[in-house]
Amino acid sequence: MKYVLPALTVLMAVAGLAVWIFADNLLLGLGLVALALLLGAVAPGVVGRLGTDNSAGDADPARVKEYRAQHPGATIADAIRATRK
Repeated sequence: MKYVLPALTVLMAVAGLAVWIFADNLLLGLGLVALALLLGAVAPGVVGRLGTDNSAGDADPARVKEYRAQHPGATIADAIRATRK
């Protein structure tokens, strides 16, 4: 269900381009593409938000640095999540 708005955005943009190319109606095609861009701008993101849950408090930079030194393949986000637990 969360992919409905992004799919609708792409569908409207493709429909706008198709109307412009096949029906030779530039104004209607540009209108559909503009609506698709507007919908894409106001729709929530598909990926989500990283690091918005601050219930465990702020991360300690020294602990994050120590965790990343002990786990060389860990990202900063992984280290923050691991040190907040």
